[in-house]
Amino acid sequence: MAIEARLGRGLRAHVDAPEAVNVHGDTVRDALACLIALHPELRRFLLDDAERLRPHVNVFINDEQLSDRTTLSDPIRDGDRLHILPAVSGGSQ
Repeated sequence: MAIEARLGRGLRAHVDAPEAVNVHGDTVRDALACLIALHPELRRFLLDDAERLRPHVNVFINDEQLSDRTTLSDPIRDGDRLHILPAVSGGSQ
């Protein structure tokens, strides 16, 4: 099963990874594990010490936001796209 994981610019600014990476798995957790195996430096930006998704990271499956942020059990299928984006805040007044 091939899934395209697309990394937001905010993540790529901190790690040496391309914008898009092909990963495999049946769930978001599987796909993230595959992504981290390919680019281990992503672990500290994506997951906390308990292997939970960090609060400032947003994951979308195609155009739908991830629904299970705790166990990352949302199913994925061949051809799906994961969009992994850090939250952005700030601005001017």
